[in-house]
Amino acid sequence: MWIRTQNKKELVEVQRVNVARIFGDKKKKAILWGYTTARSLFSEGRVELGKYSSEEAAIAEMDRIEEYLVTNSIGVYQINNEE
Repeated sequence: MWIRTQNKKELVEVQRVNVARIFGDKKKKAILWGYTTARSLFSEGRVELGKYSSEEAAIAEMDRIEEYLVTNSIGVYQINNEE
C-alpha cells in the first residue's frame, strides 16, 4: 500500500503499520510507523508516517487506513495532519 507521510515529504510503499507511544513524552504522544521491505545494515526499513497527540488518535488514523484499504484497493492514502 502506498501512503504519503503527514509532512507530505515522502510517498512510501509500506507492508506493515503499527502504533508506538513516544517514551519519555509527558503528553503521551504516539507515532504511526510504516515498515517497508527495504532493510539494510543501517536501516530497519521503518518510516515515520505521522505523530499524534495520543495513542488513541494514532489508532484512529490506523482505523482510517484500514477503511481505505477495504474500499480502495488502489491509490495512495494521505495521512491526516494532526500533530
